[in-house]
Amino acid sequence: MPFYFGQTLSILVRTLPYILLRILVYLAFGVLFLIYWVLVYFVGQAAAALHDVARIVVWVVAFLISFPIVRLFREYFLYVLKIGHVAVISRLVIYGSLPEGVGQIAWGKDQVMGRFKETSLLFLVDRMVSAVIRSINRMMGRIGNFFSGIPGMEGLVKLAQIVLRFSLTYVDEAVMARNFLKPEETVWQSAERGLVLYAQSWKEILKTALVLGLASLSSYIILIVAFLIPALGLGKAYPAHKFLFVVSAFVLGAAVKLAFFDPWAMTSMVVTYLKETQNKAPDRGWEEKLEAVSGKFKEIKQKAFASASSAVSGTSTS
Repeated sequence: MPFYFGQTLSILVRTLPYILLRILVYLAFGVLFLIYWVLVYFVGQAAAALHDVARIVVWVVAFLISFPIVRLFREYFLYVLKIGHVAVISRLVIYGSLPEGVGQIAWGKDQVMGRFKETSLLFLVDRMVSAVIRSINRMMGRIGNFFSGIPGMEGLVKLAQIVLRFSLTYVDEAVMARNFLKPEETVWQSAERGLVLYAQSWKEILKTALVLGLASLSSYIILIVAFLIPALGLGKAYPAHKFLFVVSAFVLGAAVKLAFFDPWAMTSMVVTYLKETQNKAPDRGWEEKLEAVSGKFKEIKQKAFASASSAVSGTSTS
């Protein structure tokens, strides 16, 4: 199985400024999120003195408020930062270097905003690409269901499907990477062709995705256990705050995983995708299969056609 370990490691080292920035941002976000829940906990404890129901109300309200906070931070900072890193990785995989005289963080950000113009388009494309990838994986999962009838294989197939779903995030970022290598294509054309190429090359790409998904799942479990050990010790010493310590273990485990593991996993997936699809042309047969299983792919195809027509019209007018 081509895992491209050497090239992945080389690119990780070369994009160290992006990785360090991501580590700082994710860890800072994890600490701030933890502080938020610490404040919620103490406000809830104070409210409990007034009425037992008041504490429940505080937790419910805090939980509902946390969703838009996390979503806002993710969409308008974390994701742009991540896709900027993808742009730099893509350039290094294919061309070996960035343009001279530019900082990689500023260059990555400029590539994202120059290509997608505004973050709303970036998130729309990403969500639609993710939906199509889920359809592709379900289609491939039907092949796995054939083997589930074999004695002893059912559990293995189910485990593979769980790990595959867990690894989905790395695959959609890999497909998005193609956008930065095809400036002659519109965003929608690149997404359409990138998805067809993914389907054509799914065997090798999904092998890597399964390895990364399993490693991702394992790393999160290990980190939670590592943080739970001292958290439970503190909970035993201070039983009144045991719940707070347990929540902290989960939050810190997720933050550390996002900061340290995800850059490696994402880089591995992008490298594998670009290498496996390099010099391949989209196959019409696969395009028809995707149209049959995914309404979102049809929508992307329609947008690709419309954007290409607009581009041609704009060129003719000028």
